[in-house]
Amino acid sequence: MARTLEDLASSEIGELVHSDVTVFSPGDTASKVLGELKETRRYEAAVASGGKFGLITVRDMLGVSQTAQTRIDGLWRVTGSASPGDPVIDVVEALIRNNVRALPVVENRDIVGIVSQVDLTGALCDVPELEGVKAKELMRGPVISLDISESVAFARRLMLERGFSHVPIVEYNRLVGMVTAESIVHTFITPLGKTTVGDRIGEKVARFSGIVNRIMDFHPLAVGPEASALEAVRGLRDRQKSACVMTDQRGAILGIVTPRELIGPMLRFRVAEELPVYIIGISNEDFFERAVAEEKVRRVVRRSMKMHPQINEVSIRIKRSQARGARTRYEATARALSPEEQFLAEAEGWDLLVVFDELCDTLDKALRGSKHKPERSPRRRRFRR
Repeated sequence: MARTLEDLASSEIGELVHSDVTVFSPGDTASKVLGELKETRRYEAAVASGGKFGLITVRDMLGVSQTAQTRIDGLWRVTGSASPGDPVIDVVEALIRNNVRALPVVENRDIVGIVSQVDLTGALCDVPELEGVKAKELMRGPVISLDISESVAFARRLMLERGFSHVPIVEYNRLVGMVTAESIVHTFITPLGKTTVGDRIGEKVARFSGIVNRIMDFHPLAVGPEASALEAVRGLRDRQKSACVMTDQRGAILGIVTPRELIGPMLRFRVAEELPVYIIGISNEDFFERAVAEEKVRRVVRRSMKMHPQINEVSIRIKRSQARGARTRYEATARALSPEEQFLAEAEGWDLLVVFDELCDTLDKALRGSKHKPERSPRRRRFRR
């Protein structure tokens, strides 16, 4: 369905969520996760543990030597989460701010799917106004590339050190291919259940041997400087690529456009002034990523801004007490304030992350269950003569 970029930014993410996902726990092996990623052709998998939600990605597997013996508790990352009713623009902001490619989607404290930069880029294919936006206005550069004679081991090390997921390959300074984290991992790491007789389950097939032209994609997506952003997003979708390389007439690399750059323009529809959120009574060391926590509270309040447009501040106070030996009990209180109204939410428990999620749920219910009372103009008295 054709729509504007602003329409997409304000729409809910529910219809973009990839719902057929397996949720892993930190005790699962890297081999089990890798098998799932290879079978589903997804870049990331969802992980849940004690009220925490996050992801493990293909790139996280680059540093694993023995996947069958390696548990993912040291590999996955807590990312926070989204809700099916969240606006697309909130998810875009969370993805870019926290430098992640996807978010678990949580409903009633259960992961019900994943929404990724790729999913959002697919939705951009139905936004015709992107035909008037030049891809070169969004591209990122300069681009680190590797010669076609470079080793796979060096490409892998570059990805680990720089956080890359794909590296263009050149020959005589012309683009000739692309090496991705997927191509390295799925070539050299054997997941559980995919071995043959004589292989050791989860072992590397080889020590990342050979040169990059052995595993590179010989048909990368490339566009010229005059290409539109719409051409780039449709190319990514139709050819199932993870990046679009911009080249000149000689094939020299000018820049690169990834889903991250393509979804970024939606943030221009965000109101510049952010809702102040204050978290008091806990240190950064004790809490999970403070920026993630503050943004989650903002999303809760934004969903109710039509009913309560004058809310201008949210404060959260967390008290903790020692009990049962070394365990800590947390009591959290949230207040959403406006010049005329105050909304209160409380939660308590032994796990800070779980307490915070319950607090957000309670605050959400308090806001949605109460209607804003519009200001009344002073009533004029009428006098008879």
